[in-house]
Amino acid sequence: MQNIFILLLSSLFWFGSSEIQPEGKNWPTELNTAKNVDYLDELEKQVVYELNKVRTDPKRFAEEYMEELRASFEGRVFTYPGRTPVNSAEGVIPLNECIQILKNTDPMPILYPAEGLAKASFYLADDQQKHGGIGHISRNGSTPQNRIKRYGDWDICSAEDITYGSFEARQIVIALLIDDGVPDRGHRKNVLNPCFHFAGVSYGGHPTYQSMCVIDYAGEYITK
Repeated sequence: MQNIFILLLSSLFWFGSSEIQPEGKNWPTELNTAKNVDYLDELEKQVVYELNKVRTDPKRFAEEYMEELRASFEGRVFTYPGRTPVNSAEGVIPLNECIQILKNTDPMPILYPAEGLAKASFYLADDQQKHGGIGHISRNGSTPQNRIKRYGDWDICSAEDITYGSFEARQIVIALLIDDGVPDRGHRKNVLNPCFHFAGVSYGGHPTYQSMCVIDYAGEYITK
């Protein structure tokens, strides 16, 4: 077993619409692997769907959803259409970098939802919703690996991503892909890691940033 565990925290806060944005034309319905599960809400299901879009057709995702965001930057200030401007760390540079990488990335396996991973992600989201704070360590000291193992058996690889301040599924995924202010672009690497086949998502409130989303990944996973 190759023990890969990446602890990351998204630094780009997105304040966008709470409504799910219109879907692109003719995305395969089989990408919506979480559609019928009863332990994720609609936004959480949409996060899995958006992850599967970019994983199966990175070039199309870049062209359809990300190229238009270039016009939303003025220096380091990013203004999502109709929303409050926010300060980025690097400006448009990581967006341009990401678009180029996506256009040269081969398709990879889709992600399937796993209830144990969803429970692991909820544990942290619920903890920080109640007590505040940011990061991958819960108030009682549990790590992502602790939480993932608590609810199931994983193998090959695992990781956790977090975003704060996002209100729409596609923005969550795009924020992870751009990975503003993170030198090694670790969130982007997680989203585009072909090792992962399972994911769990938890979206909730946050006392400082209004909202947060936790995504836990695994190569192989069996829920207890």
